Amino acid sequence: MKIMMICAGLVLMIAFTLIGTSDMAQAEEILGTGTGSLLGGDLTDPENDGAPDADEGYNAIFTANEEPGFGGGEFSFNVFDNRLGPGNDKWCCGRGGGIPDEGLHITAEFEEAYALTHFTVSSANDVPARDPTKWEVQGSNDGEEFTTIYSHDGGSFWNARLQVVRFDAGEDFDVQTAGYRFFRHVTFDTASNPAGAYFQIGEIEYFGDSNFTAVDPKAKITTTWGSIKNTR
Repeated sequence: MKIMMICAGLVLMIAFTLIGTSDMAQAEEILGTGTGSLLGGDLTDPENDGAPDADEGYNAIFTANEEPGFGGGEFSFNVFDNRLGPGNDKWCCGRGGGIPDEGLHITAEFEEAYALTHFTVSSANDVPARDPTKWEVQGSNDGEEFTTIYSHDGGSFWNARLQVVRFDAGEDFDVQTAGYRFFRHVTFDTASNPAGAYFQIGEIEYFGDSNFTAVDPKAKITTTWGSIKNTR
């Protein structure tokens, strides 16, 4: 009887450990819904003065392997326009034929390298089946060879439309000790891929430290580019 009780206790301990590990792996933070929930002042537009229609006022050069440009038909650069909403406030929806093996990717290139401290990714306004289910954030210093910083594979992590979700170094991905001049978001799959309009995303914000020091990404520090509206 004692042996059975000991075994049962060990099983419970293992179960609680697994549950706790699972909870830790899903530490991303929901900030809210709509444009007002964006942090703002990220690396691509620290002054929040970008003019998307003219592609001016940004601190980064944007490139994409599909639908490059702002506006004009839900093009890819709309993920950096500091707005959440329908139409030209999002990137949608795929040209048909399914997502290529290399994924659908958009890249922000900076003049200097940053160690990524945190970032946000936001859902678009409709059709949850278009949400990325397998995707990565990657870094590079030459724009050719990319290193995976964060990866997600397991369904959509959003539970609402126009929802802003934050990911932090030290909680959701490793604290970065190396800096990158290029940050790239890559979508490899969605629930509706490859049929019809199979993809959409609302907004991406990157925040980083140019000194490459291990810092608390939620703290207000002078060495981190990007002003944080909401400290949590």
